[in-house]
Amino acid sequence: MGLFKSSDKTKSSAPQFNHGPLVKTGPTAGQNRSRNDDGTWRKKRSDAGIPRK
Repeated sequence: MGLFKSSDKTKSSAPQFNHGPLVKTGPTAGQNRSRNDDGTWRKKRSDAGIPRK
């Protein structure tokens, strides 16, 4: 006797799926990606994963 269809629950049951893309790797892995001032999602840094010289 649920209020939602089973398909609705599987789509977005966890809160991290409701608020944008998840960060895959790095110190903030698993958290939601943040937005830029213009509203676009922040990208991963181009120099991420490259060792320092």
